Amino acid sequence: MHKAGILAWALVSAGLMAIGAFGPWLTALTVISMSGWDVQHGKAEVLLALALLGALAVFVRRRTSSAGTWALIAGLAGAALTGYEHHTITSAISGVAPQYQTLAHALLHVGWGLDLAFVGSLSLAAAGLASFFFEEETRSIVAEAATRYEPNVPTVPAGWYRDPNDDAMLRYWNGFGWTTQTAKPAS
Repeated sequence: MHKAGILAWALVSAGLMAIGAFGPWLTALTVISMSGWDVQHGKAEVLLALALLGALAVFVRRRTSSAGTWALIAGLAGAALTGYEHHTITSAISGVAPQYQTLAHALLHVGWGLDLAFVGSLSLAAAGLASFFFEEETRSIVAEAATRYEPNVPTVPAGWYRDPNDDAMLRYWNGFGWTTQTAKPAS
């Protein structure tokens, strides 16, 4: 995988984090849902900010090694935040009175938005980590010319040229080297 693929991976992961921030974090009866904006004020905003800053930093710093660092930091911070929220919600569902626990578990669930944000965060962190193991693919003009070099094809065409040892004479160049044939130039 090249750096461009990792960049796309990181940007898609940050997009998943952002979608998860708006998606349902808690569902009741599978039809009523509360987004991250409703469940905990400030948490979804922080998650969205991490996704946007992570994507922006990765895109702006894409030609440097620090892009992977920013993706890793944003992904780990997002994973910590969403993991904490997932734990908080499941603890709250499990914390109801014992006689209502079965009903609470049947009616209330962690929403897909929180799960998506968690997966996106982990994916962003993995993309950041992967960027340390891959180099930017660069091909210079010299490298391309070297791959096209054919040693049996003369670079200077055959013909009569000034003798490198005697300016008063001409020597024949066969395309690969000087021959023993010499001649005087026309007057």
